[in-house]
Amino acid sequence: MSPKPDLFPEAWPAIKATLAADASPVQWHMAISKCLDPRLRFRYLDPIKAIADSRKLKGEGFLILTIQCSIIEFLASLRRGWNYRQSAQWGVNFEYGGSKQLFTEFLCQTPPFLGWFPTEDNAEAFYKNIRCGLVHEAQTKDGWVIRSGASYPLIDFDTKIVNRDAFGDAINEYLDEYRQTLKNDQALQEAFVRKFDNLYHHASLAPEFAGGG
Repeated sequence: MSPKPDLFPEAWPAIKATLAADASPVQWHMAISKCLDPRLRFRYLDPIKAIADSRKLKGEGFLILTIQCSIIEFLASLRRGWNYRQSAQWGVNFEYGGSKQLFTEFLCQTPPFLGWFPTEDNAEAFYKNIRCGLVHEAQTKDGWVIRSGASYPLIDFDTKIVNRDAFGDAINEYLDEYRQTLKNDQALQEAFVRKFDNLYHHASLAPEFAGGG
């Protein structure tokens, strides 16, 4: 079966208008399937699968976990309906200017991650040594290593091991719950609209937007 086309951003104004007129679970299911799921699949999940399936064992774990950290920040900002702007004050006009608090609060406050990151110190250790290490220096820091497979837990703060397969499973578990909750949760719905409004705005500035590219 061929994947559904990514209808965002061109279809967003019509989808937003439909949601404003009818915020039923059926319409929110439509918004998820046309906006959120294709974005996650084509920009994140399909590339992760392609990298993992290559099985070259030449740095796949670093790249996969870097992408997963990007997913976490997107999901954290989507949940709040906040948008990044450099130097923005925390939460003012639904914006943030630094990732640390957004990232760490998501990990230690949101299921299923809070089960693995029970304290802010745990989440900050992950942010500093794994997320920032991978994004800024293409390596983990402070002795942390990346593993895969069922023999490792999602994260072990004693042995400093993080399992990118289990981390991906946790992302999928979160998404399953988020999709269901979104259909009936007004606060999450308003946050979703704010986030996708911002994504639409920036996408519309691209030269190929008018041509549907």
